[in-house]
Amino acid sequence: MLVLIGLIGSIVVETLVAHVPAIGKIPVIGTERNLFILTSVLLVWLGDVNILGTFGLGSTQEWVNIVGSGLAVAGFVTVTNAAINYLNK
Repeated sequence: MLVLIGLIGSIVVETLVAHVPAIGKIPVIGTERNLFILTSVLLVWLGDVNILGTFGLGSTQEWVNIVGSGLAVAGFVTVTNAAINYLNK
């Protein structure tokens, strides 16, 4: 589930950046990384997924699970991309 949400988030961010150039001018978003984090949190919220609970790190507060799971997706995808880029050298 972690990989699928990350893949969908990557595709959404690439599509937004390619087709909506004004999105980079929004001060809060600014870069693709911030947009990817926001997209990951949004996808976790829309999918009602608790990734942290899967690893035994769940919380009793709903927003902590949503934000934490979104950050876990964004972090996992970032680390995965870095490892793949390193291996491609």
